[in-house]
Amino acid sequence: MNEFRWMKIVGIFVAGWVGGCGEGAHNLRPGEASVVSIYVDYQDMQIWADTLTKRMLDDGFLDAPEYLPHPVKMVVSDIENKTDVSHFPTGMILGKIRVALRASRKVRYIGTYGKDGVDSMPVDTEELVNDPSFDRSQIPRPGQKSVAKLSFRTQILSTSSRSGRDRQNTYEVRVFVTDVRNGEVVWEGFSDPAIKKMTRAKVGW
Repeated sequence: MNEFRWMKIVGIFVAGWVGGCGEGAHNLRPGEASVVSIYVDYQDMQIWADTLTKRMLDDGFLDAPEYLPHPVKMVVSDIENKTDVSHFPTGMILGKIRVALRASRKVRYIGTYGKDGVDSMPVDTEELVNDPSFDRSQIPRPGQKSVAKLSFRTQILSTSSRSGRDRQNTYEVRVFVTDVRNGEVVWEGFSDPAIKKMTRAKVGW
């Protein structure tokens, strides 16, 4: 094969590859349609956070006398991925629910223990007590850390089904809120399901 013919073949291949790449990446404008997949999308996570926060606040359990005055102290005990997606964005989902609930000003999170949003700085600061470079009056003293009254636990659930060329995945978020002192579940609820359907293309020309 001579050099001219070889370069011609390479040129055709490159042109086809570039043409198949489309317009490339770009930022989406508000209201512009985004990619929808068979898995969970960003919009699903935002809807879940908004829905679950509203249901918790509408229930009124946070206004019970034992959780007043606001904000009541809450710790995130766990977020459990019970789906078949190993890299499920649990942090994004829990983060959105946390922020939305915190915005109600009825909840304040404890960051010294738990399974999410834990900050090591309070412990690190305590260890400075014997360092003469720091003002000891500003070092936290034993017994100053707060203990949560409520524990927040989240589960991500899913189920899948197939029929012929059709595949459907359904996802839900389940939330438990537990009173730390007595272990009672004071609220439990589900998000609305996010139902994803995909049809495989027919094989052949």
